[in-house]
Amino acid sequence: MSLKRQFLLACALALPGLALAQPAAAFPQRQVTMVVPFPAGGITDTVARALALKMGENLGKAVIVENKPGGGGQIAAAQVRQAPADGHTIYVGATEMFAINPVLFRKFSYDPLKDFTPITSLIRSPLVLVVPENSPIKDIDGLVKAARTEAKGLSFASQGPGSIGHLLGEVFRSKTQGQFTHVPYKGSAPGLQDLMAGQVDMMFDPVISTAPLIAGRKLRPLAIAAAERAPQMPQVPTLLELGLTGLDAQVWFGAVARAGTPAPVVQRLNDALHAAMKDPEVQKRFAEQGMQAFPSTPAQFGSFMAAEAARWAPLVKASGASID
Repeated sequence: MSLKRQFLLACALALPGLALAQPAAAFPQRQVTMVVPFPAGGITDTVARALALKMGENLGKAVIVENKPGGGGQIAAAQVRQAPADGHTIYVGATEMFAINPVLFRKFSYDPLKDFTPITSLIRSPLVLVVPENSPIKDIDGLVKAARTEAKGLSFASQGPGSIGHLLGEVFRSKTQGQFTHVPYKGSAPGLQDLMAGQVDMMFDPVISTAPLIAGRKLRPLAIAAAERAPQMPQVPTLLELGLTGLDAQVWFGAVARAGTPAPVVQRLNDALHAAMKDPEVQKRFAEQGMQAFPSTPAQFGSFMAAEAARWAPLVKASGASID
């Protein structure tokens, strides 16, 4: 074989490898947009901006946050789905957007597992069962007893129909055989306000939003709905410790890209987000807000999303909750 032929053959064999390496080497070519389905100023927005700043330092390009609330995440998701599958536009959502809303909404515009490529899980915050600080209920035994013996039972607030707080409340009702009336709100804030005012008896809500109110002696924590105690509330037992199984729930957040995004680009985004989560400033902010980082590989996050969807879907259907 001539030297020229050997050279051409070597180039041909190298081309596939070069084609695979090129997307990662060339990425990012411009700023990256992180689309979040929540309003500016909220917890998710705060988390996204903290990660975006450090992520941009790692990528060498600016990472900006765009707030596209509404439609249970569908508006934000549509923007990412309509963008090129090149990793320059990513979607950061929560449990509801990836595991609950596709079943909760009668007509939902995207399939989290088919329309997106997982990048990584980001943070999580367990739910805590809280009552007003001045409530006569001091512990889980007292709460269950009241729900079984009082004429009208007890009421529990939630963040809305089909929310994690609602679904967990329904599971709690089933496990304890108590009488509980569901009172849905539009988000955590109004539910917590009425809870503190004594308008409702109890609520399952993330440590993120309850920790400041517990510290300010506005709410009393009875139990953590997680496998382990929360670092921010080490004195509060888990429901599992108290003999109630199957009540492990948490709010979690993750990042995805449009389906079809090249694997090297996804990995580059994964690396940048992991580096951001390891930053001491970011970790301090997470800890102060009752959140825990839990990075994963793209494959691990994909499996996690599928498992969460399988877990919550039947509970949504059993609750009867739906949104047009």
